[in-house]
Amino acid sequence: MAVLSQEKVYLLAAAALALASAGVCGAYAYRHATTPPAAVATIQLADTPYQATVAEPAIVKTDIWTPPPSQTRGRDWVYETFTPPEIFYNARSKHFTVKPPAAVSEEVTLEEAFGVELVVVRPEPYRLQLIGYVGVPGSERGTFENVASGEVFLAGSGHRVPKLGLTIRNFTVRPVEIKIPDSMTTRQRVASAVVLDEKTGREITITHRERHFTGGLAAFVAPTGETSTREVRAGETFTVGAATYRVDSIKLSPPSVEIIKEAPTLAQPDRRTLTPRESDDPTAPSDAPPTPL
Repeated sequence: MAVLSQEKVYLLAAAALALASAGVCGAYAYRHATTPPAAVATIQLADTPYQATVAEPAIVKTDIWTPPPSQTRGRDWVYETFTPPEIFYNARSKHFTVKPPAAVSEEVTLEEAFGVELVVVRPEPYRLQLIGYVGVPGSERGTFENVASGEVFLAGSGHRVPKLGLTIRNFTVRPVEIKIPDSMTTRQRVASAVVLDEKTGREITITHRERHFTGGLAAFVAPTGETSTREVRAGETFTVGAATYRVDSIKLSPPSVEIIKEAPTLAQPDRRTLTPRESDDPTAPSDAPPTPL
C-alpha cells in the first residue's frame, strides 16, 4: 500500500473539517426552522372614552435670606454674597480695613477706630540689674538698679533687697578675657553678682557688661495719635476710655502684638494684630525709651 504524501494528508484533514462544520451549521438551521414562534402579547383597549385632566401645580416655598452677619475682623466687615469687599491698607497703623459695599453701606455705620497702636516690643529685663561698680580693688561695691522703680543703689555680698524679693549672695570683680569680633582678645575687669530669687528659689548670675532678661516680652502701646505709652504683657487687660483691651500674645520677630478690644459700641470683640507704628520724626532713634503714661 502506497504511503500518502504530506500534501494529501493536509487536504483530507481540511475536507473533513469542512464537512463537520457544514453538519453543525445545518443542525442549528434545522432546529431554528422547526422551533414554533413565540406568542405575541395582545393589547387590550379600554371601552371608556379619553378625558383630559389638569395637573395640580407644584407647591413652591419661598425663603428670604437673612442679612449677612458681621465677620470676625470687625462689625462692619459685611458684604453681599457675590459682591467682593473693598480692602484698603493703612500705612500708619499697618493693618487692613474693609469698607462695606455701596449696597449695604447705608445700613451699617463706619468702622470704629481701634484706639491703640503698638510702639515697640522689647525683651523683658530682670527686675534687678548690675550697671557698674565703685571702689578700690578688694573692696569694690556694685552699682545696682531697681528696674521697677528706677532706683540706683550700692550693695555688696549679703545685701538683701526686700522690695524685689532678692538677696545678693556674692559680689566679685575680677579680670575676664573678652573676645572682640574681628579683633584680638582683651582682659577687662568685670563685676558679677550671684543673686538668689526668693520667689523662685533659684540663683542667677548677672554682670555689669550686659543686661539680664527674664525670657519674657513686654509691649509698649499708646492711644492712637498720642506719645504717652503703657507697658503691657501677654494676658494683661487695660482700659482706654470706655473700651477694654486684652493682650492675647506678643511676638519679638517680627515685632507684633495681638489685642482683643471690647466696648459697648461693638456687637462683638474686635481682634487685631498690631505692628509698630511709624515714627512721625524720622530722625528719632528706634530704641529710644518710651514715655510712660
